[in-house]
Amino acid sequence: MNAIYANSTHIQNIMTFCAPELKAEYLTESLLEVVNNQWKVDALESGRSFYHKLTYKVGKKYIKVMDSNVYADEIQSNGVFMFVDKNTGECYKPASYKAPAKGVRYLITQLANHPEVVDPYGSFLYLR
Repeated sequence: MNAIYANSTHIQNIMTFCAPELKAEYLTESLLEVVNNQWKVDALESGRSFYHKLTYKVGKKYIKVMDSNVYADEIQSNGVFMFVDKNTGECYKPASYKAPAKGVRYLITQLANHPEVVDPYGSFLYLR
């Protein structure tokens, strides 16, 4: 049974056929795990006293990704980092705490495949 999950193509096929409505949430969670680990390592290696951490909440239409600064003794919330459409996987820059800005900036599949694009400040979400 473990041999089935060894190939990343099989995992993508499983997500496509078994739970397409959960694909955006699964990819968001995996992206957050990768970037959170990288940002924590970067902060420790550079000697900074805090690091950025992303969390998410699933709403009716969007997955809201939120940013926080983690210090040794406290966590400070910075607000919304981005919105991910649950059905299509489209990523949006936040216009406010409750709503995304117009215009798709990325697909969650692109970000999950290339997590190095995501920076702690959200600059990748601005149109160029």
